[in-house]
Amino acid sequence: MLESKENSVKIEGILSEIDLETGSYMKDGKSVDKIGGSIKVRVTQMLNGEESELDIPVYMFANKLTNKGTANPAYASIERVMNEYKSIAAVGIDAADRVRITGAQIRMNEYYGQTGNLNSYPRINASFVTKITDLSKFTPEATFSAIFAIGSMGYETDKDGVEIPNRYKIRGIMPQYGGSVDVIDFFATSPNVIDAVSSYWEQGDTVKINGKLNFTSKTEEKMVEVDFGEPRIERKTISVSELIITGGSQTPLEGDFAFDMDEIHSALEDRQARLAELKAKQKAKEAKTAPKATAKKSMADLGF
Repeated sequence: MLESKENSVKIEGILSEIDLETGSYMKDGKSVDKIGGSIKVRVTQMLNGEESELDIPVYMFANKLTNKGTANPAYASIERVMNEYKSIAAVGIDAADRVRITGAQIRMNEYYGQTGNLNSYPRINASFVTKITDLSKFTPEATFSAIFAIGSMGYETDKDGVEIPNRYKIRGIMPQYGGSVDVIDFFATSPNVIDAVSSYWEQGDTVKINGKLNFTSKTEEKMVEVDFGEPRIERKTISVSELIITGGSQTPLEGDFAFDMDEIHSALEDRQARLAELKAKQKAKEAKTAPKATAKKSMADLGF
């Protein structure tokens, strides 16, 4: 069975927001206590030669008890963040806690929207957060390392099919827990990195990379003219969730260090079946909640 060889994220920054809560769900006829939600960590780091401020969402979940019925340390860690840690949103940036997250992982969040299109973007999952008390050891970063098989590679193109300079996309196939795979896009934006990966890597290779998270959002404003009166302002928030390659193995991994491509192909078929099931469930949900057509009333029906 396919197993993950490396999928590790480290985030060190200022706790920005906390959105965690306890609850329960039913499993095998029994109520299971759980805790979950997300936090955001603010990190300032260099990206493509420029200093960028990131607010990185980190998703967290744990059952209160392990499968053996013992106390789950991940639950205790998340509960401590919820009850004891201080965020920028709550107390301001100066008093907010500086935190370190290690052992986090990249996973894909995939779902079908009402338009029938697949929404797919990478997100960070973690179970443990540590408060940094010695600020002399506080070194902000949002980095990752990963090993995956290359599904495709080439320059990213715009809506007209024109290649975008300094935007080289590697579509990676990354095994996850339980033998499933995620299809994840990684980007090379440095000319040196682009030259290396395009020269030495090929489709089907297993490669190891290091990189930085580029999770940012910005609000754009646009003036919209109307037929009469003052123009209105439309505001649109654009979120970016990108994985930027900063280095890696020049030579593809071989032998026991490489993924078996037959197993990769089988896992991709399972993924397609899983996505098809998600799409069918979304269609069924829309059909169930669709409003019923009603006859249009005239003004006379309303007493005019």
